[in-house]
Amino acid sequence: MSLAPALQAVCAALVAARRTGIAADERALPDTPLTADEAYAVQEHVARELGWNTGEDAPSHWKGGGPGAGSTAVFARLPPPWVQSSPGEFAARDFHRKGIEIEIAFRLARDITAVDLAARSAHDPAAFIDAMAVSIELVDFRWQGCERAPASLRMADLQSNGALVVGDWVPLRPVDWSRQVATLEVDGAQVGRYQGAHPAGDPLWFATQWLAHGVARHDRLAAGSVLTTGSWCGMVWLDGPANARAVFDGIGEATLKLV
Repeated sequence: MSLAPALQAVCAALVAARRTGIAADERALPDTPLTADEAYAVQEHVARELGWNTGEDAPSHWKGGGPGAGSTAVFARLPPPWVQSSPGEFAARDFHRKGIEIEIAFRLARDITAVDLAARSAHDPAAFIDAMAVSIELVDFRWQGCERAPASLRMADLQSNGALVVGDWVPLRPVDWSRQVATLEVDGAQVGRYQGAHPAGDPLWFATQWLAHGVARHDRLAAGSVLTTGSWCGMVWLDGPANARAVFDGIGEATLKLV
């Protein structure tokens, strides 16, 4: 698929930032915001350039988010080299900023195609999700302006994902998310305790949108694909090497080490 020159410039900047480790100057790009489709096209082009794409039978990991029920969610398919099972370990020097978000991830029980979406009740998460796990997202930016860069450029940059660590899977079960308690520790000290703190209330609110998005843009979502669903702690910034541990009572934990 050929891209317009403006999108080619965004892609080139992100690919160079990934390859060199030097953040790109977003001020050198056109001021016109990208549409959602253009941002997704950039995500997919960069993935192809950097060899992140896997076969259609391979599970994929996704970041999703948005304002909440009734709104349109946004998504990013995450690069396999930057996803680990807990305990995860990454080099602090590989990131420009180091923001921690603690989340719940959900796992797809079976392959999903357009035929499945038409035939199944995609409005019931239990129909297509079999397990959940605690996850820690490390947020980073490939733009010099970091969180001040235009929103559409941050969306094109995989929604500012740096890395993802996923804990052990447990079977999906009903949860009163308003009473769910989560804690975050950094270097052994508790940073915060959060109850019912997901911004949308139900972290699975956009699961049906995820299925539709993944199938529309990639033809299918393979069994074992993972959706991580937004922060319970806001953003906690780290200065450098650190050990982070997220615990969700009754669900599990995940740990991330930056060295």
